[in-house]
Amino acid sequence: MIARVLIFASAIALAACATSDKRAAETTDKQLTAFMTAYTLAWNRHDAAAIARDFYRMGPSLEDQTTRLKRQFDGLVAQGYDKSAIHEIKACATGPDTGWAGMHFSRLKTDGEPLPPKDRASQYDLKKFPDGWRITKLNGADASQPLACPRAS
Repeated sequence: MIARVLIFASAIALAACATSDKRAAETTDKQLTAFMTAYTLAWNRHDAAAIARDFYRMGPSLEDQTTRLKRQFDGLVAQGYDKSAIHEIKACATGPDTGWAGMHFSRLKTDGEPLPPKDRASQYDLKKFPDGWRITKLNGADASQPLACPRAS
């Protein structure tokens, strides 16, 4: 009888842990989606300084990353770029302090027409630092493929 009670109690404890882990992962996924949404808003403002400071951790320095982003925006604006239209964001935790995000989007010109190609996709590796989540790697992706989170590590 005691063995059955212990087995039952262990099963309840395991189920509670699994539920707690699932809730924590869902919360982190929502945080990462909100982070990527905020990143998109800064991108659409062409705010190189804010992106370098608050979203990227990819350059050797904040100043270098800001300069690269300003050049990138200058090049896009020279093509008529105004903003990006986000069609889908998917984000998920891949570990306790790592995450992944993917986006389907179009780059729109000032006249509302998309810069070719119309359909685009990017994937982002994310890492949590003491000052918050940051994009550590950015890769192009196949816009015809669905966004799918990689398996957690």
